[in-house]
Amino acid sequence: MRKTLLLMIVTLFSASASGREFVQTGSSMEPTIKDGQKIEVGILSSFSYDPKRWDLVALKNPQDFNLLVFRIIGLPNETIRLEKEGIHINDEMIKIPMELVQAGVYYWPASAITNNENYSDNLYRTKEGEYFLLGDNTLNANDSRFQLGIIHRDSILNKVEGSL
Repeated sequence: MRKTLLLMIVTLFSASASGREFVQTGSSMEPTIKDGQKIEVGILSSFSYDPKRWDLVALKNPQDFNLLVFRIIGLPNETIRLEKEGIHINDEMIKIPMELVQAGVYYWPASAITNNENYSDNLYRTKEGEYFLLGDNTLNANDSRFQLGIIHRDSILNKVEGSL
């Protein structure tokens, strides 16, 4: 009887601790994740997660502590330059993964979508432990190009599962 009860408790804890479901709010990640779509964020795996370029990650909004989802573009100690013709990392143009291209994802520089002179510089630099994040809908994403800024690893909760 004790073994059965213990097994049930461990199973329930494992199921609830292994992942959390959240609902995406806003269109910053469309077409990959739509407004109102449920997403799964692993909890236990967050302790061993090593962020990689193109990963979709969840982080807490530093202003209101709501969950945000963005894609990792720039890794630690990189220079990122966004131009209309593409993304340059350390002065080399990188290829966007084909599944993102086929889905219609395009990463616009801030200067292409706003006349605000505060966002005329399309060059960003990350330091040790820092990441540059973009929304897949860069026409409507408040990501690292704008107020979100460069994100430290401590702010990234985990990779979003089951996405491009």
